[in-house]
Amino acid sequence: MLAAMDGVDATSGRPHTGRGPGRAAATARALRRWRDPVAQFAALVAVAVALLWPAPLRPTDLPGMFGGSDLLLSHWPNALLIQDTFARTGRLPLWNPHYGGGRPLAADPLAALGYPPTHLVHFFTLRDYFLVSLIGHLLLAGAGTLLLARRALWLAPPAALVAAVAFMATPRLLAHLGAGHLTMIQTVAWFPWVALACRWAVRAPARGAVPLAGALALLLLAGHPQLAYYGALLTGALALWLLPARWRAAGGRGLLGSVLGLGAAGALAVLLAAVHLLPLAEFTAHSTRRLAVATTDAAAPGQFVLALLGFRLSWAVPWEARFDPGLAVLLLAALGVAARPRIGVPLALGVALVAGLALGHGAQVYPLAARLLPGFGQFRGVGRVWFVALLALALLAGLGAEELLARLRRASGTAAAAAGALAPPLLAASLLWTAGVGAPWGLAQVGDAQALLTPSALERAAAAAAGDGRIYGVQRNMRQLSAVRLGAELADGRDPLLIEPYVTFMQRAGGYEIAGYRVAVPPFEVYDPGYPTSREAQPDAGLLGLLDVRVVLSRTPLTDPRLVPIDRVGETAVYRNLAAAGPAFLVAPGPDGGPPPPDALRRLEATVEPVERGPERTALAVTSATGGLLVLASPAFPGWVARLDGRPVALETIGGVLAAVRVPPGAHQLTYTYAPDTVRAGGALSLGGVLIALLWLAGERVVARRRAGRPGRGPL
Repeated sequence: MLAAMDGVDATSGRPHTGRGPGRAAATARALRRWRDPVAQFAALVAVAVALLWPAPLRPTDLPGMFGGSDLLLSHWPNALLIQDTFARTGRLPLWNPHYGGGRPLAADPLAALGYPPTHLVHFFTLRDYFLVSLIGHLLLAGAGTLLLARRALWLAPPAALVAAVAFMATPRLLAHLGAGHLTMIQTVAWFPWVALACRWAVRAPARGAVPLAGALALLLLAGHPQLAYYGALLTGALALWLLPARWRAAGGRGLLGSVLGLGAAGALAVLLAAVHLLPLAEFTAHSTRRLAVATTDAAAPGQFVLALLGFRLSWAVPWEARFDPGLAVLLLAALGVAARPRIGVPLALGVALVAGLALGHGAQVYPLAARLLPGFGQFRGVGRVWFVALLALALLAGLGAEELLARLRRASGTAAAAAGALAPPLLAASLLWTAGVGAPWGLAQVGDAQALLTPSALERAAAAAAGDGRIYGVQRNMRQLSAVRLGAELADGRDPLLIEPYVTFMQRAGGYEIAGYRVAVPPFEVYDPGYPTSREAQPDAGLLGLLDVRVVLSRTPLTDPRLVPIDRVGETAVYRNLAAAGPAFLVAPGPDGGPPPPDALRRLEATVEPVERGPERTALAVTSATGGLLVLASPAFPGWVARLDGRPVALETIGGVLAAVRVPPGAHQLTYTYAPDTVRAGGALSLGGVLIALLWLAGERVVARRRAGRPGRGPL
């Protein structure tokens, strides 16, 4: 049905003024295809596919294909572990034994094990899974912005589509996609949805609270805590902006209902996401993230303005320097502010506020926010808050596009029709050009994944020499992805969350020192300037041996006589560690009867034979004449439980890093199993949250039917 027939202007979405009905009808007919949801969705699909070009056509291509990409460092190994474990056992893995000495997978945000779309991995090859996930989340970002522009700003379909394209194709999002930041893309895609659901919850709390809880829960589960925090701030700021209007419209009672609805939505969101939040809280408390993280990020306002206009800044991490939304978006946004100040000025002020936060210590806004907002100052890369402003700029661009179309309509209906039809694809083309889609310098860094997935000759040699023992690379010489592919276990590793006592122990074992928050074992000069570990570190074979490190890799000569060279592949030597202690060993208690420190262990004669070895369960047969402390050569962490001869026994720790069990003389069997209470409790709470949400929705529907006498449709 034509917009002119129902009294609504096709371009502005407002009632007709009565002027130029013939031109308005012609414009409506020309723009009718943008009113069709199928056409809108097809346009978003085309943009999403184009942003990843040429990956959708090449069976081995993906964005983020370079050696330091997070996609290859973390996301691919995690996905491979999830996919392979479920295919073999029918269970999801909870522990990752393959790097960092071993670490909880269910608590790892980069694994996003509790995020429903993660489990598409069971239905695709890994390359196709990542491609589907990236396209899907780009579509999610675009569709959410389209709906937000339509429902919150009442933009006409072409202008709303401009806003959607402006957000889903923004250069910063593409730059992080090229860096392989999968969970960042997943989390940002929910920003427009939490904003839309927040508006719904304020206007109709009984109906909107559950959708808001669901959107917030998915934001929390998507895998990037920093951007989830910023998304929650966006929701809170929007609620504070909307509540006064709710008070004016519905009075104190309506305001109270909205506040209670928002509070209930927040509580329900935490409940729904508990399956991840509880393990994450436990992991964070035992990880290097418990150490103070004081960001030093600072950008001068002049630098920021240049970056906003599209000038390339020479930052150490290039994707963190992308602040430009595209010149076309900036121009449309400026027009939107000038033409619709009632809506545009508040959005522009919000953009300015977020800009002050994104400057870090380059402005006074960030230090103030770090003092006022709990946890705000504990993130690295503070410029990532700019994603909130990019959503606002996209909406302003939609406002500008609508104003431009309205002016053209007053001049010429034909020109308005043509401009409305061409505006979304032209904006998409300009952003695709800005992102360098298909070019070697493109932000998405599309390349051949297959070339980077195959284990090297060095990695195969190391895995074969280590057997079921661990491998330590002085310069992190073996990739984490190759470790998972080859079934090897690395004592080194890189991840934002590492077990802190283990990281501290590995400084002594690896022969290096570094203070504060660490993302890698060992630190590497490429990532940690000033710490020349790749040249000077000399690992201690004995301490590495306590972790059953059987192979050490190094490009520099090692001096410990217990490290014996057995091979050389290219520039890297392969050493066998003669001090490797095996998966478990018996030691005498300390002088006080308690566990001795790692460098004062006194080995006892005992026979320790593995009966079963798996990533989450080990069974050992132990025989000794004296008894003692049986030390397990893996990092201690809450959730591991031991049973001796079928009975639960207490776990102790050696130096806070190695688990140990007291074993009496004679022959015994020990089982050591990872069974974390936080995962079970979190899963139970999340299931409870789902049940509460379903009951809430059912109850609200019953109430609505009784009030109206028929099913109601809540406002968005």
